[in-house]
Amino acid sequence: MQQKIFAMLKLYITKIFLILLFFSLNSFALTPEEHLQNEYDEQRARNLFLEVRCLVCSGQVIESSNTEFSFEMRKMIRNKIIEGKTDEEIKEDLVSQFGEDILTSAKLSKNNFLLWFLPLFFAIIPFLYLLKTKLLRNRSS
Repeated sequence: MQQKIFAMLKLYITKIFLILLFFSLNSFALTPEEHLQNEYDEQRARNLFLEVRCLVCSGQVIESSNTEFSFEMRKMIRNKIIEGKTDEEIKEDLVSQFGEDILTSAKLSKNNFLLWFLPLFFAIIPFLYLLKTKLLRNRSS
């Protein structure tokens, strides 16, 4: 009887140990990031994190992403700030390395010209149609 209780106790202790071991391994998954010493520079970095898109996630900014790519991007941006680069220089470096999709705000260029002006075109056409039909009705009455 005592052997049976001892065996069950040993089994429970083993299960608890394995569960604690499993959950404690999650603490090694992500290491805390080093922040910049200067608060102004850290705020600049955080503002840039909100403008840079994670290419691994589906459009999420690197500020809130937990992927390895986002960690590396945040580290790279902080290093460029330490090197003394301006925000615009950092953005230009990112665009040259990863393309325009890396930034959340796209600039007007020949590649995305239609994306900027097609919605305007589709808003003007119905307005002109309605204006034309109203003018025709006014003339006929």
